[in-house]
Amino acid sequence: MSPPLFKSTQTVQGETVFSFTHPLDFQHVQPLWEGILAALSHSPPRKLILDFEEISTVDSSGFALLRLLKRHCERHGIPLEHRPLPPGTQYFVRFLEASPLPPTPSRDAYVSARVSHLGESLLRKVGEWGDLIRFVGDFLISMGRAFHHWRRFRWREVLYYTQLSGADAMPIVFLLSFLLGLVMAFQGAVQLRQFGANIFVADLLSLAMTRELGPVFTAVILAGRSGSAFAAEIGTMKVNEEVDALVVMGFDITELLVLPKVVALAICGPLLTMLANGSSIVGGIVVGILSLDLTAASFIQEVYSILTLTDVIGGLAKSLVFSILIALIGCFRGLQADKGADSVGRQTTSAVVSGIFLIILADAVFTVLYHIFDI
Repeated sequence: MSPPLFKSTQTVQGETVFSFTHPLDFQHVQPLWEGILAALSHSPPRKLILDFEEISTVDSSGFALLRLLKRHCERHGIPLEHRPLPPGTQYFVRFLEASPLPPTPSRDAYVSARVSHLGESLLRKVGEWGDLIRFVGDFLISMGRAFHHWRRFRWREVLYYTQLSGADAMPIVFLLSFLLGLVMAFQGAVQLRQFGANIFVADLLSLAMTRELGPVFTAVILAGRSGSAFAAEIGTMKVNEEVDALVVMGFDITELLVLPKVVALAICGPLLTMLANGSSIVGGIVVGILSLDLTAASFIQEVYSILTLTDVIGGLAKSLVFSILIALIGCFRGLQADKGADSVGRQTTSAVVSGIFLIILADAVFTVLYHIFDI
């Protein structure tokens, strides 16, 4: 049977003395703390004295034990004394005796802290919406000034971002839209073939892609590709204090950094949407030829007969608005970056998430408006 970890004795003055017989280290702290709590609960002392005469080792776990013991004694109004102190522990114990421990938070304090945190988050979100409104206002002012002085507009930057956001995105948009059209046509064929309505796969695919899926799908690709790139570029400039340097030199940040990106993406969005519509129809033609006994000419003729100019223009209008929203939110998140590399990553992720959210929200608004005006 192992010897006890501490001895408890009583003095004539009614004081309780705990004499430690084992080092206060990681191996002995847990059972020692349980034994001390049991002894204090069984017989609360008038004063507690900790005797370190038989030990010489106290590690970080032992210091944590002394801190917990001091908290317990303060909570129950028990005076605490240490004697004699092992070498190397005097400074810590004296510091522990001199500095009061933070009070244990009550349930009311916890609830108050949660409510305070919720209020701070709400105020921060309100502040972000205020910053966004100011940012959009600055953009509209800069856009009006740029069109009024169109000769000094930065067309080279617009062409550069058109290349990055439009031409370089064509392969991925074509491939994904082709596969999407192929999958949609195949899924529609499984049902329509049972009724001998194979030709109506062209109607289903062309209307769905032109009015809804083409603009939304292209906008999601642009949000993940171009919106994140805009946020990362401006965020890195913000971290490197390049934006501050441009402000000091008297440049209009919105006109210099934001406007070319928005104009470039506004040009690329509808063009990429048209590419997505065409590539998805090509995917449908492949399915029609291989699985539905249709010819390419009959498929295209059915698409031509079902689509109207209103359907095409309605989808392109969606893509234009989606592209502007993606560019604006990407630039806005980039300008929100703090002085830190991790902030660039967080704002880039936020740009993608916010961009997709605005796409779905704007698409819902367009759906309601098109229904109201019977478009």
